[in-house]
Amino acid sequence: MKVLLKNWLLPIKCNSFLYKSKMGFLLILFFLFTKSSDAQIANYVNNGSFENCLNCNQSFTPLIAKYWSSLDTNKFFGAILTSLSPTGQVPNSSYTHQWPRTGNNYFISTLFFKPNTQQTLRGYSRNRLKGVLQAGKTYCVKIFYNITNQCTYGVDGFGVYFGDSTTDTITLCEKPITFLTPQIQNPTNNILSDTLNWSLLTGTFTANGSEKYMTLGNFKSDVATNSVIINPANLPIIASDILYDDISVIDIDLPAYAGPDIWGIPFNTVYIGRPQDVGIDEACMWYHLPNTTTAIDTAAGINVTVATTTQTYMVKQDICGNIKYDTVIVYASATGLSEQETLLNSINLYPNPANDELNIAFNVQTNIEISQILIYNSIGQLIGEEEISFKNNSGSINVFDLPNGVYYLNLNGVNKRFVIAR
Repeated sequence: MKVLLKNWLLPIKCNSFLYKSKMGFLLILFFLFTKSSDAQIANYVNNGSFENCLNCNQSFTPLIAKYWSSLDTNKFFGAILTSLSPTGQVPNSSYTHQWPRTGNNYFISTLFFKPNTQQTLRGYSRNRLKGVLQAGKTYCVKIFYNITNQCTYGVDGFGVYFGDSTTDTITLCEKPITFLTPQIQNPTNNILSDTLNWSLLTGTFTANGSEKYMTLGNFKSDVATNSVIINPANLPIIASDILYDDISVIDIDLPAYAGPDIWGIPFNTVYIGRPQDVGIDEACMWYHLPNTTTAIDTAAGINVTVATTTQTYMVKQDICGNIKYDTVIVYASATGLSEQETLLNSINLYPNPANDELNIAFNVQTNIEISQILIYNSIGQLIGEEEISFKNNSGSINVFDLPNGVYYLNLNGVNKRFVIAR
């Protein structure tokens, strides 16, 4: 038949060997089409790679990381080291000899410093997350770290605490904050001592729905902090300083997102997928179907060249071992809005998510004939064919035998995404 149709705190003066010298001195435009998963936050950490600073163009340090602060005003929490001019003290500086893991910048802070027998000093670095974490959701946390070359000691005291606004009330924020229990904690006796390679602290935790800040630091008491001498040349100073880079907090059940099907002029480029960001980038691998073995890129979203024929791309997303897939079709269209594009925009699937039956309705009039529907799974495999007839611009198919998951309904070469959830 025919169907008619996205308050910065300055360090105080302190006696740490690492910091006393410091006291003296992309994106791509989004496509116009969206679907619900596009609005989701992928990495909740603001400025997780420390590429953005409030005073990047100044020739003196410290450089202050945007969205990062101390727990209280005018207390030390750390600073950016950069390879960019005019500062340009990376990789070789008076503190360490290290390139950033990615980008141009990384962050430096203190896990343990004992200037005398009466006190210890710590640097607690807090990030204002992009949004409050959702109650009952499990999050994958990743932090890449490195110990500075000038450290006399390696320590095991390193954790990540997620909390609400009550962290604003902490005033003794350079002392050991032992009353906070970090949700992610470096294992006891796993001494942080590698000054050459970037190491990874990772773990998962379930949010209670109040977490709006993430704080990094050593939450152990002096007695509970295990240590090993790694640089005796700097004794009798007792200090352990840490570098941070590429920090991410991602919902472990975040749907994979390849983007909406898109039309483009052949030989032009189009962007598919999510905006690129720390953590989510290395979690996503792209494939040009039907090849599912050789990845063409690794990033949350990529640019592809529009071919003269229809092409399908798949993203494989791995968040702490939880693997999901999504696909996107790139159509070639030299004349703007095509018949297929009109058809895609006119189709309404409901309920979506579906249970046993999926309804198909058209909200505009078209003369395209549709009598057969193809069903594909999330990695582009054909799993079903259904005959269909329409009455008053609507029809339905049975989907009771499909397991929970993401699927694509193909009508005359046009794919429409739907979900089965029971």
